[in-house]
Amino acid sequence: MKKFLFIFIFNIFLFADILNQNNLNVLRALDINEGFLYYKPLKEKYDEYYYRKKRYFINILENGYDILPIIRKSILKSNIPSPLISVAMAESYFTLNAKSHKKATGLWQFMPSTAKKFGLKIDEYVDERRDPIKSTKAAIEYLKYLHKFFGKWYLAVMAYNAGEARVVEAVVRAKVDKLCEKLGKKCKKDKRIKEYRKIIRDYQREGRKKFLPLYKLYKKLDYIQIDLEDLLRFQKGLKRQYLPKETRDYILKVLALSFLFSNDEFLKYSNSYILNSGVTPEFVRVNVSPGTSLYYVARFLNINYKNLRKKNMQLKYSFTPPYKYYIYIPYKKLAFFKTHFKSKGRFLYVYKVKKGDTLLKIAKMYGIKVKMIKDYNKLGKYLRVNQKLIIPLNERFVKYKVKPGDTLNKIALKFGVSYKKIKRINRLKSNIIRVGEVIKIPQKL
Repeated sequence: MKKFLFIFIFNIFLFADILNQNNLNVLRALDINEGFLYYKPLKEKYDEYYYRKKRYFINILENGYDILPIIRKSILKSNIPSPLISVAMAESYFTLNAKSHKKATGLWQFMPSTAKKFGLKIDEYVDERRDPIKSTKAAIEYLKYLHKFFGKWYLAVMAYNAGEARVVEAVVRAKVDKLCEKLGKKCKKDKRIKEYRKIIRDYQREGRKKFLPLYKLYKKLDYIQIDLEDLLRFQKGLKRQYLPKETRDYILKVLALSFLFSNDEFLKYSNSYILNSGVTPEFVRVNVSPGTSLYYVARFLNINYKNLRKKNMQLKYSFTPPYKYYIYIPYKKLAFFKTHFKSKGRFLYVYKVKKGDTLLKIAKMYGIKVKMIKDYNKLGKYLRVNQKLIIPLNERFVKYKVKPGDTLNKIALKFGVSYKKIKRINRLKSNIIRVGEVIKIPQKL
């Protein structure tokens, strides 16, 4: 009895700074057992952030001053748990152009396929994974989808990092092991356990091909209860743990950051305005014409170009795409913009240099001067194969003079557009074209 009392008192003393109502609320919001507050690796992660890296995280919050309110407002409006703000912090430290070695990009570190699935545009001109507002909305929808799939927020967070299939496998393995523990010595001979373990092995060997049987087993074992600590338990002698080390660290990181953000002393130290800012938006979205230059907008609004560029990281270039698009400008400039701004956008096209290309040849192809290509691209004398050039077009169409041997199909292939489109725009009644005739070629925007 004395030994038990000593351990209890020791634990209270050891975990004193983490045992509070705010942190319990974080666990409850993410469907995590309250006893997880006593999980030692979580305490160690929190101590690392609060006692050794406090100033580092304050700097990150200050750098994300105009991004954090957007995330906070969107999350509160969508009625998902507020601790999920920490997912963005864990993913990118509020850096819009953050990149991973796995080709994930942006504030929420979306992979291209997932980004497109949740409505983010990625093409030659834009990457909306770097748009703080659009990417946050997409991340919220993705997290909601994962929560609907798993039924628990902490599983959704881990699946955001590791993928749905990997978390399904982890849950199934943990539940099978728990079932085995209940069976005791009978486990090794139990036919069900052998069948379950075979399904797991088949998935581990063949991946997607064998995911359906694994998923069916996941649904079948729904009656077995496990918690987060079960999934994080280290299994001796196994190279493949329930979850990858990255994901085990990730969930602890998200929780430790959530504890940090709900710590009154930390907020006092950080000047709590950082987390409570955003009553008035710092910047707003406005629609502009194709090819609008950010340099021009910055000069017109009398603001710093670099700051404007930072607010528009969704643009891959210093101009908007050759189709109708938007930019973000400072909120305080909105009234002036609406009253006085007249877009001087031009159609800008990105051309990839091919073998045999010269500046003169490219200029003639698009009906512009060589100097214009040089000026827009700050070129010297030579071009490189696969080099990308910004081509400032005078209009949506290139005027092309038909040469001997030309056919509509050959011209269409040369410019990468449909010959039917060329026919329609030039109101041609047949496929016949004459040498010397000038026709309009629509740009592939």
